[in-house]
Amino acid sequence: MQERVHGGRPPPGVEDFSNPLNPLGPPRELEAALKEASTEAAHRKYPDYSYKGLREALASYYDIDAEAVVPLAGAAESLPLALAAFRPDALVTVEPTFGDHRVQAAGAGVSWATAHYIQEGRRFLLDPGLVCSLVNRIRGRTLVVVSNPNNPTGSLAPASVIWEIASCLDEGSVLLVDEAFIDFTSSPGVLRNPPPQTIVVRSLTKILATPGLRVGFAYSADKNLSRRLDMVRQPWNVGGLAALAIEKLISRSSKEFRRHVESSRSLVTKLREAAVTALRAAGLEVFDSKAPYLLVWHRLRHPSMQRCLEARGYYVRDASSFPYLTPNYSRVSVRRGVEGLASAFADALQARGRC
Repeated sequence: MQERVHGGRPPPGVEDFSNPLNPLGPPRELEAALKEASTEAAHRKYPDYSYKGLREALASYYDIDAEAVVPLAGAAESLPLALAAFRPDALVTVEPTFGDHRVQAAGAGVSWATAHYIQEGRRFLLDPGLVCSLVNRIRGRTLVVVSNPNNPTGSLAPASVIWEIASCLDEGSVLLVDEAFIDFTSSPGVLRNPPPQTIVVRSLTKILATPGLRVGFAYSADKNLSRRLDMVRQPWNVGGLAALAIEKLISRSSKEFRRHVESSRSLVTKLREAAVTALRAAGLEVFDSKAPYLLVWHRLRHPSMQRCLEARGYYVRDASSFPYLTPNYSRVSVRRGVEGLASAFADALQARGRC
């Protein structure tokens, strides 16, 4: 069986700048909710298959319809579920972007086609014309996947662009908008006002800095789309401990959760500005981002760059596995201590890979 590797594998003892988690960490209220859920032995019984409490808590917080909420084991679960639920003739992604779409498409027996972001100076732009042109050339139903803000570029497209892409879909086609990192931006996204034929996906693990909990959800204004997605969902896809803890956090501590989101957004903005300054001073090209990570370009290619950084105690995401990117690209998480990483980048460039 072919080994599946997600991202990188940082060696022990290095500063990991490859994982784009919330630098603020989890809120105290979540730790209390997890302990309470454990005390109630949520891990010793099957979760409620309907996840009624979790759905209602999410719907209340985000001001959406609970009946159209589909619980997910993290946002990443949405793609295999969508492929199974809608059985498209083709999967269309806008690259570079997060996910193992090639593997998923092959497993589902559908073709995979890609559009690409337009690079203008330090910006990556989502061009709806390119996406629609590609979709129009494909015969049959399509599943179009867009991440917003995009991973790994950090580019954030306005809602009007998402609506324009949705408007060019044929009957039976679906647009999936992954808003896993939207909480780190000032944009509301399209969750509360999704276009027709669109499913919006959110992740709670990113903003809560708890990737081990695996909690997210999907939502559509078309309840039929949500229903079809829910029908192919594994009965207990979200663990009982995680589901109950998130339910308690949102329903009982919604104000604290909202403050946590706002504080996280403010901290990420501050740290990102400092990171851009430090990394550019180190000789890297840094692209504009609205996310808790930065895409950077450097003259020294991977794996030489990664080897030099590891020798200095740092690890970044080699971004060459993303389509349209080369071994000259890295994704750097926004977190404290970036000055040391910038110094390591500068040393590696000066050494020209002789580390």
